[in-house]
Amino acid sequence: MAPQYPYPADKFDLVGRVTRSHGLKGEIKVLPLQGPAEEFETYGRVALVAADGRMTDLLDIVRGRTQGTQVILKLDTIDSKSEADLTAGMGVLCNRQDRPAQADKVYGRELVGLVVVTVDGRPVGTVEMVSHTGAHPLMIVMNEEEEILIPLVEEMIVDRQESKLVIDPPPGLLDINRA
Repeated sequence: MAPQYPYPADKFDLVGRVTRSHGLKGEIKVLPLQGPAEEFETYGRVALVAADGRMTDLLDIVRGRTQGTQVILKLDTIDSKSEADLTAGMGVLCNRQDRPAQADKVYGRELVGLVVVTVDGRPVGTVEMVSHTGAHPLMIVMNEEEEILIPLVEEMIVDRQESKLVIDPPPGLLDINRA
């Protein structure tokens, strides 16, 4: 199940999750959740949030680089491996004012919160987040019982309404992509 982080969603976007420390000088490895790793190059600062809601102030990004589908960041107040180790599992937040304007449209943030149903009216769940860690972005859809991973491909989207997304998945897709 995807980690949940309480944070002020009116001011911040959850853009990543710290997977672990990297090296000895306080760098952290981040898995992007709302866009490709390269998008982090446009951020000047981020905040970290724990699962219990504890949150840092905005921290300047001293440097960053992509490594595969992840990004390695050096933040201005984290200077040792032991300090970086404490951030593992934390969410990475970007101030909405600091994000590029096109990020919402291109990377699927506008889908979060939509109810997903199939063309025959079968409810699937609610979009919790869109992850960009593979060949195609994935919608992470939650219902009362489980988390379902659905590739975000144009051919599958039939209709998008204000609060609903209608999909036409190939036979068996919803069964094999259950997390």
